[in-house]
Amino acid sequence: MEPSLSTSHSDPAQDAAQQPRLTAVWLFIIGVLTIETALQFLPEGFMTRTLVHRTEEMRYLPPTEIQLMGDSATSAIRAGLLEHAIGTGHTIGNYSLPGTAPMFSYFVLRRQVAAEKLPKTIILAPNPFTWGDPMLDRFLGRFATPAESLEFLRDQRNLGTWLYGSLCKISYTLRYREELYKLVTDGDLSHFATFERPVSSVQNTRAKITPAELRPAEPKKSVLDPGNIPPLIRSPMRIHPYNEYYLDKLCALAGANGIRIVWITLPVPESLHPGEARTATYTSFIERMKSRHSNLFTIAPGVPTMPDAYYSDPWHMNPFGAWVFSERAGSQLTEWLRANPR
Repeated sequence: MEPSLSTSHSDPAQDAAQQPRLTAVWLFIIGVLTIETALQFLPEGFMTRTLVHRTEEMRYLPPTEIQLMGDSATSAIRAGLLEHAIGTGHTIGNYSLPGTAPMFSYFVLRRQVAAEKLPKTIILAPNPFTWGDPMLDRFLGRFATPAESLEFLRDQRNLGTWLYGSLCKISYTLRYREELYKLVTDGDLSHFATFERPVSSVQNTRAKITPAELRPAEPKKSVLDPGNIPPLIRSPMRIHPYNEYYLDKLCALAGANGIRIVWITLPVPESLHPGEARTATYTSFIERMKSRHSNLFTIAPGVPTMPDAYYSDPWHMNPFGAWVFSERAGSQLTEWLRANPR
């Protein structure tokens, strides 16, 4: 009888070869967990703290009649400048959130409805280039509550994105991967410098305006670097389906609570204006949304420009640019409010 062949016994040589691999894997896992645990003791970055602080303020501050909503480009606008430009006694607050996309506005209004802190009119004025990116990892990792995260999953059924965003919520290295990458590759310590940067209250946007803010000095030359233009601005304008979906929900929620939404397109630097052919998608999107919602209005719906010298970077107006825009928008709002009284 031939002896039976058995596969139950392992090869000692193979076991010896696998042992270093297993050890390396475990050392890697332990190292990642150790680094992640240590990073959890670091403070949150400025943008994340601003998101938390400003949305918390909505729960106890009295609402203003008119409320600005948008991103960091919008946050450059002092509400007091608009109040001064309108000059009719309207109260304006700036609830813009830096580093966010338009879809955030719906969930912000949801929280305001729950807190019963509602404006009568919303000025929706994010940078026009942000409509192409919903910034889902920031929404899920830095902003959304568990209930809002699950609502996104239910609405969009995007399990992969939801899982990654949820990991960003619990992982410091994923949540701040861009900042940490700059640290490792360029020695950029700017993320850590924001730990001491105080978060500006929405009340500060309505603080007394100084003479310098009423008429800042006009810059004589541009500081924009043509070789350092973000890809989102270089690309043709587009509308991400998620941003359109949540704008629909924002308008519906605002309408159900008697809130009007006024859409103002922020200006872009002259040298970065994409041209009419590339803005056609954006302008047709505005008209499409207006046809769906009777409480959505637009003021100057095209994509306006201002001189490059009025910008501190491709996204953000400098103080003089913010003053020029506030004067222009204030005049437009004054006319609109007279034509559309409550």
